[in-house]
Amino acid sequence: MRCLYLNLLLIVCLLFASCKEGNDSPSDLDKLEELELKPIMNLLTNGNCEEWTTLPMGNTYLSGWSLRNKDCIIKERDVVYEGSYAVCMLSPAKGITAALSQKVKVTSGHLLRLRFHYYIEPECTGTKPRMYCYFREGGTNNIPNDVLASFYDDATWGVIRGGGYGLSSFPLEYGEWQLFDYTIEVPAIADYFVFEIHSYAGTKMYVDDCWVVDIDMYK
Repeated sequence: MRCLYLNLLLIVCLLFASCKEGNDSPSDLDKLEELELKPIMNLLTNGNCEEWTTLPMGNTYLSGWSLRNKDCIIKERDVVYEGSYAVCMLSPAKGITAALSQKVKVTSGHLLRLRFHYYIEPECTGTKPRMYCYFREGGTNNIPNDVLASFYDDATWGVIRGGGYGLSSFPLEYGEWQLFDYTIEVPAIADYFVFEIHSYAGTKMYVDDCWVVDIDMYK
């Protein structure tokens, strides 16, 4: 009986030591925060929003990105997070969505870090701006929402279709650059990720310094 008691005591001590060791180790989040981002890590082309293409008629478009309602995506020189330029997203009327997007190849099961800065001017009088990202199986087939719901809970859903974890849209914190910085795991059936931001009528916002990084490549 005494031997059994001593064995149980030993097991409890080992469990306590294991928990203590885990608490003293840096968390995965801490490790991500310590990861120094370098341009070569960015899966996005022209993620810093510095390269623009000027057409013969004078229109200027953000290079490397797919743009919805191109005239609503404007080269910005004054409200800039870093570098010389940012993106101004301005929708003039209801039903016209300003959107910028880019498709990148991803690896199933890997952890993606989504990071960018945004600036919203007062007042937002319409639908609030948000992320509107997709995962794709193959090059063009978006994975349906009901299928993605089997991979993510409601709070995590906000990272790709809202304003962050547990948020349905970007918080309306006017007049200052805000940081969007979250991670999300690539579903087992996904081949591509489409990074996409939407701004709707009644909102003027700026976007700069966009990143999509495969964390597992740099562990």
